[in-house]
Amino acid sequence: MAKAVESSSPGAHNGRSEGPAREVLLQAASDLMIELGTPEVSLHAIARRAGVTAPLVKYYFGSKEGLLVALVERDTSRSLAQLDGLNAMAIDPLAKLKIHIAGIVRTYSRYPYLVGLLNHLLRESRTEGSDQIKANFVIPLIDAQRRIIEEGVAAGQFRPIDPDKLYFIIVGACQYLFSSRVAFAEIMDGKLSDEAFAHDFPSAVLDVILNGLRA
Repeated sequence: MAKAVESSSPGAHNGRSEGPAREVLLQAASDLMIELGTPEVSLHAIARRAGVTAPLVKYYFGSKEGLLVALVERDTSRSLAQLDGLNAMAIDPLAKLKIHIAGIVRTYSRYPYLVGLLNHLLRESRTEGSDQIKANFVIPLIDAQRRIIEEGVAAGQFRPIDPDKLYFIIVGACQYLFSSRVAFAEIMDGKLSDEAFAHDFPSAVLDVILNGLRA
């Protein structure tokens, strides 16, 4: 693995190369965060998993923050593309909300470290990486959900409610499940590791929310 990675052409030093080594490093970071149940993983650990030296991480991403931002962008790119498509669909707001919640659950189920990783990056409020995450992920997600709720209120499907408060109710519920799986695994007799639990969770969230949201 190390030989194959280090022989890849790294291209420019600005962290924007799309070569094989870059993807191996991102996957190594993702795998370690899932295994350890935390986004707090060192560059040296990531490099060891990828079979390269730590300086190569900085070569591709400029810094640890650069790697973390790139990982968030990789993990959320598909969801954001689907969200854009969802908002453009000619279906009623209730159907959009169902698809939206299911999409959030799928994303956090696949990348359970994403919650902690986003919080870590956003806490660094004066960095370029934080601004990038806000502009490319957080703000589009908030705006998309806000449009769904406003459309539902205008259509008479939802009662008037502050969409920004609802954002934290919906996203918070989905985030907490997957950020707490490791800590709560034994308490709930292994239920949280059951794929059926994650599969049924969107319906449970939607049911609770709609009981208070329906007009």
